[in-house]
Amino acid sequence: MSQVIDTDVLVIGSGPGGATTAALLAEAGLDVLLVEEGGSFHVDSSQDHSLEQMDEKWRSGGLTAALGKPKITYIEGRCVGGASETNAGLYHPPFPEVLASWADEFGIEEMGGDALAPWLAEVEQDIGVSRRPDGPGPASQVLAAGADAMGWRHTEIERFWRYEEREDGTWGGQRRSMTETMIPRALAAGCRVMSETRVDRLDLQDQVGRCARAFVKQDGREVPVQIRFSTVWVCAGAVQTPRLLRKSGLVHRIGDTLTMNPMIRLAARFAGPVNVPALGVPVVQIEEFKPAMTLGCSYSAVPHLAMWLDGSAAQRAAMLEDWERMAVFYVKVSGKGRGSVRTWPFFDEALVRQPVTEADLSLLGEGLCCLSQALFSAGAEVVHN
Repeated sequence: MSQVIDTDVLVIGSGPGGATTAALLAEAGLDVLLVEEGGSFHVDSSQDHSLEQMDEKWRSGGLTAALGKPKITYIEGRCVGGASETNAGLYHPPFPEVLASWADEFGIEEMGGDALAPWLAEVEQDIGVSRRPDGPGPASQVLAAGADAMGWRHTEIERFWRYEEREDGTWGGQRRSMTETMIPRALAAGCRVMSETRVDRLDLQDQVGRCARAFVKQDGREVPVQIRFSTVWVCAGAVQTPRLLRKSGLVHRIGDTLTMNPMIRLAARFAGPVNVPALGVPVVQIEEFKPAMTLGCSYSAVPHLAMWLDGSAAQRAAMLEDWERMAVFYVKVSGKGRGSVRTWPFFDEALVRQPVTEADLSLLGEGLCCLSQALFSAGAEVVHN
């Protein structure tokens, strides 16, 4: 017989959505259980962007892809804190026109920009949003220079990051991930957290979940548990949330409207140094074409550079001798296609389909032209695409 656990509120998924939900409900006096399929690690348990980090904190080591022409690779956090433990922590307030469209489409005035403004301010206060005190790094600076040369708007994106000045005058940063912020708040309020706990399906009564069938990893094997609850919040991300709901019998329009934002990267070489991996992900973005298209800088450690260089292995190795003069940049577009989430037959894994439309491809091509113009205007010697 499987172990039985009782709780008032079950929260599935411990990323920003789940961790915040669990903290606020626990602080309201409810008995909350937060479950996470992945393991529990310190935010600095492994080096950022390393293979070890990918193995620890990403689903399938980051090797996930949506089927389509072409296929789109995507990543999902799978650890306590979710993707907040590994991403760049860039803070993007929702566009006012998007909030206005939500309020209009769904008839909910409280979804408008004015109504949500106090809550956005509270998020910024609770998590901590800031800019790097010593300014953006050189890759960001060249992108900003290119935007200025073209007469395009650009901005430095704030981050969920806390900075402290070192004794030598340099600045060090700490990501304000969920294990640093909302999960400690939840625990302090009495929330229970179970890691390495996979919810397989919800048993439903009158369309309201009352029991979750789950498996807890113990000594290398999965042990079944039953979690009984009054209310459930499914905060497992854009892929795993619809997948779990469909497995639980909720299929009407569930998993039929997935949207991804296709992105393509290129590498550029400059006359002087632009690449400082220790500064993390560059933070300047060209906003001239938002929300349809964003041009920005990407993480540019040597292995990442190698993926975006053309030529033979020997030619790429020769080019990488100048890695400090090279950086990776990207074009991201707001996808127009609508994908789907299902479960692979005979495999208990997500089956994701995502079309890339002709409009997406056209906009990506336009973005590559614009990005190349900006980079050459900023002094790029070579652009690899």
